[in-house]
Amino acid sequence: MADKSYDIVIVGGGNKALVTAMYLTKYAGLSVGMFEERHELGSGWSSEEPAPGFVGNTCSNFHYGFYMTPLYWDFPEFKDYGARYAPTPVTVATIFHDDTCFLQYSAFPEMDPLQERTAELISRFSKKDAEVYLSLWNTSLKYWIPAFEEWCFNPAAKFDELDAMDRLVRNPEAGINPHWFLMNPVQLFTSLFESVQMQVGLFRMMQGWGIAADEPGAGWNALLMMLTSVPYQIYTLGGTHSLTHAAYRVIYENGGTAWTNNKVDKILIENGKAKGIKLADGKEVDAKVAVVTNVDPHQLVFELIGPEKIDSTIVRKIKHLSRDWIAIAWYSWAFTERPKWKCEEFAPDIRYAGLVNFGGVSHFDVNAFIKESAERRAGIWPTEKNLLMSYMGRNDYYDYDQCMAPPDVGFKILTEQFVLPAYKLSDDEWKERERRHAEDVIELTSKFTTNVSWDIVSGYVPVTPMYTSNLARNYRPGGNWAVIDNTPSQIGKFRPIPEIAGHKIPGIEGLYCTGTAWHPFGGAMSCQGYNCYKVMAEDLGLKKTWEGRLF
Repeated sequence: MADKSYDIVIVGGGNKALVTAMYLTKYAGLSVGMFEERHELGSGWSSEEPAPGFVGNTCSNFHYGFYMTPLYWDFPEFKDYGARYAPTPVTVATIFHDDTCFLQYSAFPEMDPLQERTAELISRFSKKDAEVYLSLWNTSLKYWIPAFEEWCFNPAAKFDELDAMDRLVRNPEAGINPHWFLMNPVQLFTSLFESVQMQVGLFRMMQGWGIAADEPGAGWNALLMMLTSVPYQIYTLGGTHSLTHAAYRVIYENGGTAWTNNKVDKILIENGKAKGIKLADGKEVDAKVAVVTNVDPHQLVFELIGPEKIDSTIVRKIKHLSRDWIAIAWYSWAFTERPKWKCEEFAPDIRYAGLVNFGGVSHFDVNAFIKESAERRAGIWPTEKNLLMSYMGRNDYYDYDQCMAPPDVGFKILTEQFVLPAYKLSDDEWKERERRHAEDVIELTSKFTTNVSWDIVSGYVPVTPMYTSNLARNYRPGGNWAVIDNTPSQIGKFRPIPEIAGHKIPGIEGLYCTGTAWHPFGGAMSCQGYNCYKVMAEDLGLKKTWEGRLF
C-alpha cells in the first residue's frame, strides 16, 4: 500500500515543474504532489546573498519579455504574488579599449520600439551596418517574432510535421537566407556587418546562450535570438527566486503540495504504465493519473526508469547528448557603487545598460571567440577574458527594487565568462580558480571604469561550473546551466531528441517529462512546463486555456 497518493506526482521541483503544476492544480483541479531532493524549489529560479542586504541570482539573471507570457494571461495573481519584472533601458552594451561602445536599446514601447536610437549609434561605426540592422529589425517585427513565440509556446511538432519555425523559414517574405543555416555565428555576423564593433557586440551577447562561435549551423539561431529576445530584456524584481515563491503560492492555494529533501529513486512502472514513485527512504507514492518528471534526460532514462524499459535507440541517443559546453563562471557581486564606465562620454546611456560585454577585448577581433572555443574544446582554460557584466541598482529610469541591494548605495552585480566543465578540474583546482577568476574580474573591469576596485566590493558568490554541478543533479556532470547544450541538433523538435521532444516516453503510458532540456531550448522560461501541460490536457481531457489564441 502506498504511503501517499495524488492524482499527479511530479519528480523534481524545478521551474518547469512549477509551471506545469500551476496549470494542473488551478485549471485541471487535480491533486499534485511534488517531490524535490534539494532543500528548496525552483532550481534555476534561485538566489543567494553575496553580502548582507544583497540578493544575487545564481542561475538565471536576465530574462526576456516572452518568458512568462501565457502565465500572465492565465494567472493574474502570479504578478500579485511577486512575479514582477522591469525592463532595462539599454539591453546590452559592448565596451572597447578606445573608450567607445556599442549599445542596443530596449524595444519596449516607452524606449526604442523602432530601434532607431540603436541604429543611430550603430551609424557612428558604420552607416551601412545601421541600415542592415534596421532592415533585419523591421523584418523580425513583422515575421520572426510572431513565429518565434508561436514556436516556443506550442509542443514540439513531430519530426515530419511543419511547425511555426519551419513555416517561417519557408516564407520568402521573411527574408531568411538559406545559407545562414550552414554558417557558424562568426561567419554570419561578419557577412552581415562590416564594423568589428557590431560583429563583436552581437556575438558576445549570443555566446551567453551557449552558442559556440565556430559551431556550423548555429549562425541562424544566434541571429534569431538577437532579434527576437535581446531587445526585450527584463529583470525579475526581488531576485529570480521570487518567481518560485509566486508559483508555489498558486499551486498551494489550489491544492498542490511540495515535499523538499525528498529524493526520488525510481518511477514505478507496471504493465507499461507509470503508477507512482519510490523515494530514497523506501516509501512509495501512488499516482492515480500520471507521473511528471522535471529531471535531465540522462537521469530520467538511466536512473528513474531504467534503460532496459526503453527502446535501445533512444537510450543510445540520450547517452551521447552534448551536455558540457555551457559551463560558466557566473559570479554574484555586491558593489557599493555603480561601475562608472570610461566610455560614458561617448555614449552616456551606457549607465543604463543591463548587460555590458567585454567582448574580444584583447584583439578587437571577433575571431577571438573562435580561439576561445578552440581552447575550451582542448581542455585549456581560456586565455581570452570575454567577460559579461550585469548590474542592477537605482537609476533615472527605474529603481530596480531595493530588495536586491541596500537603498542608494547598493548595486547587485553579476559577471559571466565561459570556462571549462566541472569535471575538468579537481575540487582543489576549482577553489584556486575561484580566487584567481575573481581577481581577473576586478582587474579587467578596472581598465574600463574609473572607480572599480576591491574597495567597493562588499562580497561575492563564486558560481563556477563546479558550484552549478553541485547545485542540482540536472546540471551534472559539467555544470551546464542549460542541462544539455543549445546546439542546432538539440533545439526545437530535436530537443533533447525527436523521439521524446513531445514530453512523452514511447511505450510508457501515463509518464510525462519536462525540463529545460526539452523544446524549444535551454533557459529559465515557462515554455517547457506550459507545453507539457498542453500535451497532458490533450491526452487527459483537461481544460485548455489557450483555445482561441496562437498559444
